[in-house]
Amino acid sequence: MKRREFLQCAAVLAAGASTLPSAWSMNHEQKTFLAAQANYIDRQTLTFFTPAQREVVAIVAEHVIPRTETPGAKEAGVPRFIELMVSDWFNEDERKLFMDGLASLQQHDGEPFVDLPASGQLAVLEQLEEESADASWYDIGNVLRVWDEAAPFICQFKELTVLGYFLSEVGAKHALRINPMGEFKGDIPLAADDPAYASQLPMRMIAGE
Repeated sequence: MKRREFLQCAAVLAAGASTLPSAWSMNHEQKTFLAAQANYIDRQTLTFFTPAQREVVAIVAEHVIPRTETPGAKEAGVPRFIELMVSDWFNEDERKLFMDGLASLQQHDGEPFVDLPASGQLAVLEQLEEESADASWYDIGNVLRVWDEAAPFICQFKELTVLGYFLSEVGAKHALRINPMGEFKGDIPLAADDPAYASQLPMRMIAGE
């Protein structure tokens, strides 16, 4: 199994997701792997982060996806997702990059991050983004990227937060919207009398094809 496929499986296991993003097409090897796994999210005990690190992770995740009219990252279980991904699924280089970034954030300029007001915490995170602005992670249109092992800490953190949120039950029920037409595919051959939605399997089934 390729690393990207393995990380997709890891994300599904760690999030406990009941739905798979439409952009992911699981192959037979991935499906076999997932079917053989126990309920990962419920059986794992969090032991990798210290309580202080766990507090910072929860605060930062909530800054990335705060509670508004929909639940925020903490309610979606994102901090737990992040800890499991870092401890169980990151390789050594990725884990070191993340943990070094987290340690630096905990004592930013000698002041505990958790003691800063919310506006101060947000300013620190924005500063980290400015310092990482040259990273390829921020390239325009880079939305279907393969996981970047060398991405700066703030990029790693945002990627994990968004991924964990939208794979969670909370994210799926409160933030995602069902698209009954499916994703647009511009290279599907259609007959002259075929409507565009005829490329979608449900529509073909309804039409008796």
